[in-house]
Formats: sequence, structure tokens, C-alpha cells
Amino acid sequence: MADQDRPRTGEAYDEWELLARFLAGELSTAEASAFAGRLAGDPARAALVAALDDALRPPNLVAPTSLEVDAALRSVRARSADIDAAVSAEASAFKLANSARRWQSARLRAAAAVLLVAGGALFWRSRSEPRDTEPATAAAADRSAFVTGVGALDSLTLPDGSRVLLGPGSVLMVSPFAGGTREVTLEGEARFSVVHDAAHPFVVHAGTASIRDVGTVFAVHSDPGHVVRVAVVEGTVAVRSGSNSAESTLHAGDRATIEVGGRVHAQRSALSGDDLAWTTGQLVFRDAPVSQIAADLRRWFGIELRVDSSLATRRLTATFDRSASGQIGSVIAAALGGRVEVTADTVRIRSAGALPRR
Repeated sequence: MADQDRPRTGEAYDEWELLARFLAGELSTAEASAFAGRLAGDPARAALVAALDDALRPPNLVAPTSLEVDAALRSVRARSADIDAAVSAEASAFKLANSARRWQSARLRAAAAVLLVAGGALFWRSRSEPRDTEPATAAAADRSAFVTGVGALDSLTLPDGSRVLLGPGSVLMVSPFAGGTREVTLEGEARFSVVHDAAHPFVVHAGTASIRDVGTVFAVHSDPGHVVRVAVVEGTVAVRSGSNSAESTLHAGDRATIEVGGRVHAQRSALSGDDLAWTTGQLVFRDAPVSQIAADLRRWFGIELRVDSSLATRRLTATFDRSASGQIGSVIAAALGGRVEVTADTVRIRSAGALPRR
């Protein structure tokens, strides 16, 4: 029997209807007071209701890109079973029967809560004002961290209006934009569309490098212990490495690598589609060292790559999309001239003459 055809009578329906109206903000003053009184006698239930309502308070969301919409739809489809299970558990906790048509809107809100708590492939950042809550630590009050999961991309808008597309497995630390300072620290990969302000430079710290905006759109790739890569799409950036006071200026179409030791290698008018392919869900390697491949596979697929020392100096040219995890080991083994062994989330590439492990 469909939900809309079931009788709308009895205590179960009344409870269901009351909760739905509360989540929708439709209770009268008297009803809200009575509902609050009932929750006061059941702290566990009150905490659940408060957490759900607080988490789903409508924010002023940044409009998502088409890429983000596609990712959100995939996330919802992938988690549909989790959503149904969580909603069923919610109903049991309140001793409610799934019999009220009006609950459908509240059910969708609960589904959204599951996505928020479980952490899907996409999360949207809000421009709403900070809530009046105490920070967990002093450090949390000084900086905000934005984190993406394995294989996930996310977009956010910074306090100055600059936009960031954050790549998979990446961390962006944002310092308070106060006193004329606009600084962020990146580990992973990101594309920045910066609102230019000559009086207040926008600076990205990545590894040993500092990348200063001079009015531009640019991408930065930085994994600990590896070179930093910068690709300039529009405008100009100034790159400085370590304690070196000299800056290298990059213009639209330029790209550069900054070595761990601090040396900057600029390539003029060398930008290609490969440099920004990650923004459309593709992982592209062009003559890439094994160390870079391992770092990117960890962020994109959660794969730990292990390569025999006899093959570790070889380089790889290949393209993978986010659905290619099952073929990655075979492709890398063929490109490096070895053979693949896969155990759980570890891909080991052995030299062709090595004996198989037992």
C-alpha cells in the first residue's frame, strides 16, 4: 500500500505529523511549547531533533557548478540505501509509522542530514555568518580547514569572494582575512579564481613556495616532499620559494614547477588541457615520476602504490578517470615494464623477473 493511501489516524500518525511540522517550521506557538516540553523529558530524543534541525538550517549556499551538480547526484544515488536505513531508524526512535504523505518533505531533509554526516563526494560551503559557538581549540579559532575526501572535488567561496575548486584528498587552511591579509595554505590541489585587491595581496602557501596573486585564475598542485606545480589560466602570479626574496612572474598560459630545494622552473606559454584535466575528473600523467604517481593515486583512489626499486626511476604517461581504479595497476605495470600484484588497497609493481609473493 502506498504511503498516501494509508489511514491518517492514530497516535503514530499524530507523532509523525508533529515531527514533520516541527522540521518544516509550521508549529503554532502553543504546539511548539508543548513539543519542547515533551523533548525536555527525553534528552536523547531532544539532542537528535536539535542536531537534525540545526544541521539543516537553510544557509546562503554558493551556486554549484555543473560538475558539482553531477557529483552531488552521483553521491545521492550511491547513498540511497544508507538514506533509507537512516530514515527508518529515525522513525523507530520516535515510534513513528511511515504513513503520512506530508512527512515526505521532512524525509528529504533527513536524507540530506545523512549526506552531511556521512560525508559524500561533495560538500557546499556557505556564505552565512559564523554561528555563536565556542571554538574547540585556539588553533581552530585562528584558521579554518576545508578538506576533501578520496576522489572528491569541492568548491567554496572565501570571505573576500574568491572562489576555490579543491581537488581530491586535499586540505586548504584559511587564515582570518583581517588586517589586510589574505593567506591560505594548500596541501593537495586547487584552482583559485581570485578577487584582485592590489592593496591586500592574496597568497597561497604550498610546500616551500608562496604564490601571490596579481589578478588571476590559477591552479596549484602540492604534495608533501614533492615539487609544487603552478598553472596560470588568466592574469599574473608571482612565485617565491623558501627564503629566496626574488620572485618569478608567471603570466596567462605559463606554468612552473618549484623544487623542494627551492629552484623555480618556469615554462612560458606551455599550459595545456592536461594541467587542468583534474577539474573535470581526469587524472593525467605526462612523463611523471613514480613518486608523483603514488601521491596522486593516494588522493584520487585511496591506493597505496609500491614499486620495486629497479623500476622506481622510470616515468609514466597515462590518463585515468575516477571510474578506472580497477585497471590502474595493470596500466602502470605495462607502462613501467613490470607486473602487478594487488592486495586490498595496495598495488605493488614488481620487476618482470621477480618471483611472485606467496
